[in-house]
Amino acid sequence: MARISLEKVRELLAQEEERFARLRPRSRALFEEAKRNWTGGVPMSWMRIWPGGFPVFVAEAEGVTVVDVDGHSYLDLCLGDTGGLCGHAHPKIVEAIYDQMRRRGTTTMLPTEDVIWVGRELEHRFSLPAWQVLMTATDANRMALKVARSFTGRQLVLCFNGTYHGSVDETLVVNFFGELVTIPGMLGPIVKDASLMTKVIDFNDVDALEEALAPGDVACVITEPVMTNIGIIYPQPGYHEALRRLTRKYGTLLLIDETHSLCAGPRGVTGEMGLEPDIFVAGKFIAGGYPAAVLGFTREISDWMASRLPWHNFFGFGGTLSGNATAVAGIRAALEHVLTDENFSRMKALASRMEQGLARVIAGHGLEWYVARIGCRVEFRFLPKPPKNGSEALFSEVDYNAVDIVSEGLTGPLDALIHVWCANRGILLTPVHEMTLVGPAATERDVDRYVDTIAGLVEELVS
Repeated sequence: MARISLEKVRELLAQEEERFARLRPRSRALFEEAKRNWTGGVPMSWMRIWPGGFPVFVAEAEGVTVVDVDGHSYLDLCLGDTGGLCGHAHPKIVEAIYDQMRRRGTTTMLPTEDVIWVGRELEHRFSLPAWQVLMTATDANRMALKVARSFTGRQLVLCFNGTYHGSVDETLVVNFFGELVTIPGMLGPIVKDASLMTKVIDFNDVDALEEALAPGDVACVITEPVMTNIGIIYPQPGYHEALRRLTRKYGTLLLIDETHSLCAGPRGVTGEMGLEPDIFVAGKFIAGGYPAAVLGFTREISDWMASRLPWHNFFGFGGTLSGNATAVAGIRAALEHVLTDENFSRMKALASRMEQGLARVIAGHGLEWYVARIGCRVEFRFLPKPPKNGSEALFSEVDYNAVDIVSEGLTGPLDALIHVWCANRGILLTPVHEMTLVGPAATERDVDRYVDTIAGLVEELVS
């Protein structure tokens, strides 16, 4: 088994961070200048978490290539943390959005004929008949939970430890050995006592699921079909069948959020596994990165909503720009031209090549890390085997005696080193973990380049 010293990691990290800053003077200067008018120097706080001490400022982006203001070109395996999975500036999506804006403006608060095609296509892919369009998956999840509470007359929501569904208060809660606590550092939770709004259990635990649902006070279970936030965690055989059976038994709605897992294929995990949610959410790249999300309902829920006065659905649901015609045009273009069987077949084959290449590097150097994949999404983690639930991923003790490095969660020195090492060699990874996305413009050469880059770092660390 290989040994990686923390001292070596920190030594390399310091060298790579110095190199990163030295080679990007323009980005660094712009970041310092931006601090005058932007909180933290960026227009959105997530942009501060890139490696190297400051984000690169983008000059151009196309396909899977990003060029920064210092002239450095990158293979983009982050793709906007899946928001850009269709590829940057995809010509079909750009054309559809431009044509809509040129001929009809950005928004008129009126529908266009595109809604007919998009609605039928969404039903075909995800087997739910009725849909709404919002601006983000967070918006869609918030609205979905409002609908579930009103429809069932219940207050509580059930989610899973380590899950992520955007900035939805009900899901930013952790079950810490039986005590519900909001995520540390979270801004102003809507209630101090999380148990007043949420139940939190572990994914793949059927007994805990039934115990939580049996009192009949849960309006909705919100889940990803495959967990992604703290590493890919697959459902165990029979778990989704049990989840659907028990939610129906106890009168609880089932919400499946595929915002991250839609990388599984053009029909997501929901379509691949034949899942039967009452409510479905997807966002990020559903319109090729243009702000949009889709929210699907069963006919029963949709008819109930439609029977209400329109104004009653308006209050607390969406916003003025939700459902705008430009977003719908982007959704149609993404579904029709990019999120297709042909593209996903190629993307998944490349991702499988990446998965196998990384596994060979890890095994060849005796590291106890694992590699996991959903469709065209690949990641590796510093654990000997995949956890089966969020508690294992968050709280389990790993034996680091043989490998003399503690990853310190998702933001430890080894994690930081991998990211800045790749950036200095022209590869962008998703900032918070070793997650990569294979976009429609990626090639075998791109995949092999990334695997070789990781191999080079590992060889340096274990030598």
